[in-house]
Amino acid sequence: MAALRELRNQAPGVLWVNIEGIGDASTFKELGDLFGLHSLALEDVVHLHQRPKAEEYDDHAYVVLQMPTSDDTASLEQVSIFFGADYVITVQDGQPGDCLEPLRQRIRGARGRIRQHGADYLAYAVMDTIVDSFFPVVEQLNGRLEQFEDQVIDRDGDELVAEIHAARHELHMLRRVLASSREAIGLLVRGEAGPISELTLPFLRDCHDHTAQLLDAVEALRELVAGLMDLHLAGTSNRMNEAMKVLTIIATIFIPLSFIASLYGMNFDRLSSPWNMPELGWRFGYPFALSLMLGTSVGFLLYFRHRGWLGKTRKKTAHVRGELS
Repeated sequence: MAALRELRNQAPGVLWVNIEGIGDASTFKELGDLFGLHSLALEDVVHLHQRPKAEEYDDHAYVVLQMPTSDDTASLEQVSIFFGADYVITVQDGQPGDCLEPLRQRIRGARGRIRQHGADYLAYAVMDTIVDSFFPVVEQLNGRLEQFEDQVIDRDGDELVAEIHAARHELHMLRRVLASSREAIGLLVRGEAGPISELTLPFLRDCHDHTAQLLDAVEALRELVAGLMDLHLAGTSNRMNEAMKVLTIIATIFIPLSFIASLYGMNFDRLSSPWNMPELGWRFGYPFALSLMLGTSVGFLLYFRHRGWLGKTRKKTAHVRGELS
C-alpha cells in the first residue's frame, strides 16, 4: 500500500490499480481512504454475485460487471470498477484468467488512444473489453445448439433433453447479465452516473450498442432452443405414434383371428343338435378355419396398405438453423 500511495502522489497521470481477490478487508479500507471511495461501494465489492450496475458518488463512479473467464458460460467473474478524475481501480474476485491482458498490452506498448485520454476513457476500455468477451461465449453456445439441431431428429433419450435444458439455463443467465450490463452502461451514456467526458461518450455508446447486439443474439438463441424442444417433442411423439400404429395393426389383425379360434373352440355337443358346430364334422372344416383366418389377415393388410398405414415413405424433416447476427 505504501508503494501505491507513492504512485498516487507522483506526477499527474491516469493510474490503473488492478486487485485480484477480495479477502483482505483492511486493504480495501486503506484503498478507500487513499482514493476517497464511498464505504457503501466498498461493501458491494466484497459481496460477490452482484448484478451489473452503475452508481455515481461525489467525485467518482462505481460500476459492477460480470466477466467470462473462458468460453464456458458457467465461469463468470465479478469485476468492480471505480474511476475518478485520474484513476481507475478494478477489483476481480480472484478467479484465474481474465480478458484484460490485451488491454494491458496496448497500454504497455502505448498503442491506441488510451494513453492520450483520461481515466473515463480507460474505464470505458475496460468495460468494452469485458462486454466484447461475451461474443465468443455466445458463438460457442450457437455452435452447441447447431449440433443439437443435427441430433434432435435422430437422437432420443433424456441425455439430449438435459443438454438442451442446460443450454437454455445458460442463455437465461446470459440474458440476465447482459440486460443488467446494458442498463448500467446506459446510465453512464445518459450522464446519470459517472464523470464521463464528451470525448468518451461516443465510444461508450458503441459499448452500449455491443450489449444490445449480444442481447439480440441471445434472444435468437433462446428462440432456437424453444424450437429445438418443440422439434424434439414432435419427434418423440412421432416415434411413439409409429409404435402405437404397429401395435394397433397387430391387435386389429389378431382380434378377428382370436374370435374365429375361440368360436370353433367351443365344446357344444354335436349329437344334441344339428346346429351345434356342424363344421366339426365336415371333412374340410379345419382347412376352412385356417383359410378364413388367413383371408381375414390378408384382407386387413390390403386395407391398411390402401389407407396408407403400411409402406408409407417417411419424409425428411427440414432443419432450420439459427444464425448469430
